[in-house]
Amino acid sequence: MSWSRRLLLDQEIQGNDLGTRRVQLPARGALSGIELRCGCTNGATRGTQRIFEALTRVEVVADGSNFLFSLEGAELYRWLHYILGKEPPHVWTEHSGIVQYLTLPILFGRYLGDPEFWLDLSQYRAVELRVQYAPTIGATSFVTTTFQIHAPYWIDDSPGGPGARRGFLRTTQVKAFTSLGAGEDVTELSRLYKLWDLMVYARHAAQNDGIDIPIAELRANDKALIPATGRWDDWAGVAETLLDVDGSHEGIAFPLDTETSLLHTGRLLSLVASPVFAMAASIIEYSLGAIAGDQLTHSCSETLTAAATVHFTAWAARRDLLWKANGLGVGNAILIPFCLHGNPDEALDAPSFSRLQLALTQGGAGSIVRVSTRELVPA
Repeated sequence: MSWSRRLLLDQEIQGNDLGTRRVQLPARGALSGIELRCGCTNGATRGTQRIFEALTRVEVVADGSNFLFSLEGAELYRWLHYILGKEPPHVWTEHSGIVQYLTLPILFGRYLGDPEFWLDLSQYRAVELRVQYAPTIGATSFVTTTFQIHAPYWIDDSPGGPGARRGFLRTTQVKAFTSLGAGEDVTELSRLYKLWDLMVYARHAAQNDGIDIPIAELRANDKALIPATGRWDDWAGVAETLLDVDGSHEGIAFPLDTETSLLHTGRLLSLVASPVFAMAASIIEYSLGAIAGDQLTHSCSETLTAAATVHFTAWAARRDLLWKANGLGVGNAILIPFCLHGNPDEALDAPSFSRLQLALTQGGAGSIVRVSTRELVPA
C-alpha cells in the first residue's frame, strides 16, 4: 500500500462568476478522496456569504452520467461536519477584502487512506470532477472573478494497489423540495445497495431547527418495519452522544449596529462574542442583540463625553468581532446512522426490502429541504 497526495488543480482562479469547472481524473488507480478547497475574496464593505453557499454542486461523474458523488455545497459542508466530528477546515471572516477558504474532502471511504473502501478508477472509461459555483457578487458578498479551486487528491496506483477492497461509499442527493405547512413528504429510497447512513438538510432563515421538519422516520415494506424514527432534536442529540460531533462554530464578523450575521449552527445553546479594536477617545461597547434561529443581530455602540454630557451612538466604523457559538447537533441537518463506529457490517440491507421510504413530517412552510444518502457499493 502506498497512498500518494497529488494535485489535480492548484489554486486555480476561475475567469467567471458562474460556471462548472470540469477536470478529468487519472484512468487507473485506487482513489481514496479529493481535498476540495475553495476560496473567494470578500467584497469592499463586508463578506457575508459563506464559501459553501457559493458552491452550487460538487460531483464526481463516471462515463458521463454515472454519479459516484453528487451534493450541493450546503449539504457537503454538513456531511463533513458529521464525518469529521467538527466543522471542516476553514477561514471564515466577514472582514472586507479578505479571502475566505473552506476545505471540503470528497471521500470514497470512511476517511482518507481507508484501505478497505476506495474507488477503482480502472472500472470506468472516464471519471471527472465537476465543481459548479455561483458566488454572489457585491460590496457585502464577494469580489467578481476571484473564486478559486484547489484540489489535491489521494491515490494509490502502485502495482497491486492498496490490497483487498470491499467497495466504495457513494454519496448522492436523492431529493430536493421546499417544506409545506402540514402533512408528510415521503421519499422513495434506492434499494440497489446497502445504506451506510442518510442525511436530511432543512434550513429556514431566522428560524430554529426542528420546526418545519419535526420528525424523520425510515419505513420498510410499507411500514411493516421501522428501522429508524425520531424527532429532529432526537437525531441532533444522537450526533453528540453517539457520534461525538462537536456542534460549535466560530468566525469573525465585521458589523455595524443592528446588522446581522448567520452562524449556521443548530439550535443555539451558547454564544460569546468579543470585539477587536484599538483604544480611542470613545469607549466601545458590544452586546448580543436579538437571536432568531442562527441569525444574530449585533448591538454595537460607543460613548463620547462632551460638555459634561455622555452621548451613546452606534459604531462609527466597522470592527472585527470574534465569535464562537455552540448549537444542538449540526446546524440545519440531521444524520440517521447505521454503520455505528464505522462498522460496515451494520449497513442497512436495503436490497432485502421490497420498499424503503423516508417520511418527513412537515410542521412549517418554507424550509429548503435536501435528502441525501451514503451507500456501500460492493467491490
